[in-house]
Amino acid sequence: MARHILKRLLIALLTIYIIITLSFILVHIMPGDPVIHLVGQEEYYYLLDNDPAALEQMIEKFGLNDSLPVQYVRYLKSIVTLDFGVSYANQQPVLDNVVRASGWTLLLSVPTWIFGGIIGAILGVIAGWRPGKLFDKITTPFFLVVNTIPSNCLCLILLIIFAYKLKFFPINGMVSPGVAGMERMLSILNHMFLPLMILVLFRISGDFMLMKSAVSQIRGEEYIITAQSKGLTEKKVLFVHVLKNAMLPYLTSFCMQFGGLLSGSMIVEVVFGWKGMGTLMYNAVSTRDFPTAQFCFLLSAVLVVFSNLMSDIINAAVDPRLREEGVNE
Repeated sequence: MARHILKRLLIALLTIYIIITLSFILVHIMPGDPVIHLVGQEEYYYLLDNDPAALEQMIEKFGLNDSLPVQYVRYLKSIVTLDFGVSYANQQPVLDNVVRASGWTLLLSVPTWIFGGIIGAILGVIAGWRPGKLFDKITTPFFLVVNTIPSNCLCLILLIIFAYKLKFFPINGMVSPGVAGMERMLSILNHMFLPLMILVLFRISGDFMLMKSAVSQIRGEEYIITAQSKGLTEKKVLFVHVLKNAMLPYLTSFCMQFGGLLSGSMIVEVVFGWKGMGTLMYNAVSTRDFPTAQFCFLLSAVLVVFSNLMSDIINAAVDPRLREEGVNE
């Protein structure tokens, strides 16, 4: 087990390094001049014509006149020293902006991850264990449709119906201005209801389809038929034999979803004006805010790789065959 974990850890570190390099390259080949976003388009051309020295000083301050190899080495050094620089957008430390935005994102993504995973698994087990029954005929088409609808379309549909037409919820934002205490908490809950409902619905649909597929496939295996022929109760066959094997692919997916906690709700956040990590990443890419974009990509990559590592370790602990295969590779 220790050799398996060490091997997976080394692969994870190498993957993170490759992603760091790729994110640096992708950010710097995006079209547009970041200096324009730093000072504004009118101010940029004014300084270019009347005070090019001040413009050059600003470019030098942010290190934008250095060659790409120099900027790359400086970026690697900043990662090691945990100094991620200053945002071009608001001149605040990137780390402060990310911490502030990630708190709002976790407010949506953690309940989505937990409730969506639990509900999706339970519904998937019921539908997969009794295929063709009334419950399966209702839930499977419904979640299949939900799973195929683009999230931005569903966001706009529910926004128009419940916020614009019925006025049950605010159109956008995270909290009403001028509120405090319990009233502020209720305002946040009111603002987050629609985006949270959409995220949970999408998570349930994906987890439902995965669990149903796993249970339906295992249900027809020979050892399940043998267990049933021995007179074991239906409940014992389901919980002892079916779920034990169906949980392996589901646990893999559930752990991998952890990697998307900070970046998996970008479209929903942008549509609903939720100032979380998704909106921060979207704005950073749109305005070529190099420090913010690079750190957001790095954080997302680390979370995804870490979630995959945890998935490998958990699956290896549950299924010894995976440990043996990993060591013999």
